[in-house]
Amino acid sequence: MKAHPIKSDQRYTVTLEYCGDAKPRYIVRFCGEWIAKAATYPAAVLLATGHRAQRNGSPVFTNQPA
Repeated sequence: MKAHPIKSDQRYTVTLEYCGDAKPRYIVRFCGEWIAKAATYPAAVLLATGHRAQRNGSPVFTNQPA
């Protein structure tokens, strides 16, 4: 597990911590500020990558009911 999952942006960190759930979760932080939590490391990396994309101006896609 890498503490800094985004090689080009070291401000993102992912750490395994207890946060009120029964099991520890992977916590995503940007500059020390909590962003999200995930059950698996790959999911946490995906959350960090998505957050970075939003910060860089990428549009946000959401599920729309049919």
